[in-house]
Amino acid sequence: MGLDSRLLRFAYQLHRHEVSGRALDRWLGICLFLVGLLWAWGWLPGGRWVAVVAALLLVGLIAFQVWARRAAYVRFTPSDAQTPPQRGEKLSPEDKIAIRATGHFEVEGRRQFFADLQAFFRTFATREHAVIAYVPKSRFLGIGRWPGHEVGMWYIFFLPRQVISLEWGDLIFGTRRRPASRITYRGEKRPETIYLSFDGEEERRRVWEDILCDADSLGDE
Repeated sequence: MGLDSRLLRFAYQLHRHEVSGRALDRWLGICLFLVGLLWAWGWLPGGRWVAVVAALLLVGLIAFQVWARRAAYVRFTPSDAQTPPQRGEKLSPEDKIAIRATGHFEVEGRRQFFADLQAFFRTFATREHAVIAYVPKSRFLGIGRWPGHEVGMWYIFFLPRQVISLEWGDLIFGTRRRPASRITYRGEKRPETIYLSFDGEEERRRVWEDILCDADSLGDE
């Protein structure tokens, strides 16, 4: 696995784990800013060179997080090596396909981005698609904790007529490569992209075919 996928996962963990209500990457940025400010006067050992290094590291940290956020903290590679299946069987409302999901989730009026959550994909009798995920408690680097108010169930819902595109490929989060699909759909305010990764090809095929059952609606307003 490439270094970039490991860095993306590291950036996500830094951004999502907190100490005293602030994300770890924010604390790191604050520390670099204070170091640069204090050493800028030239009174402390190392003089202004320390301030220059701290400033460069701060700019690098900001650029690193912007890059990671734009990539959604995952590396998705479209694949032409295998022909995606065409229309097939619809999922029944009772079917639940185990997946891992990345995208913007909502619950009780709250909205948040999460990467690589353990989740289920379902399609209801109305043909509305649902990604149902659970955010667990976790710690990072021994000091960062996941925000307690985010622990619990989160959801993504979208209708067939909202789907703009489907892409077949592979997704890497950290060191783990999995078969995946990228789905772009029309949200309330803007297009939304979600990444679904699967335990195996059979699970991906079932979800792909289920969405394609409404292919006549793809791209419609």
